[in-house]
Amino acid sequence: MQKILSCLRKAIEDYNMIDEDDKIAVGLSGGKDSITLLMALKALQRFYPKRFHLIAISVDPRF
Repeated sequence: MQKILSCLRKAIEDYNMIDEDDKIAVGLSGGKDSITLLMALKALQRFYPKRFHLIAISVDPRF
């Protein structure tokens, strides 16, 4: 998880992706990638200097 958090934080800072009090919605399909992204953002939320809110949205692709 440390490696994921490190890459996530670098990308967020490099591209200025999060501003103070942003609301971030994560579409959850139930797959490994969307769940990992939500877990990583939740972990980042605990120590990131800018406060942000997370919203999980359940997605049913119906393929």
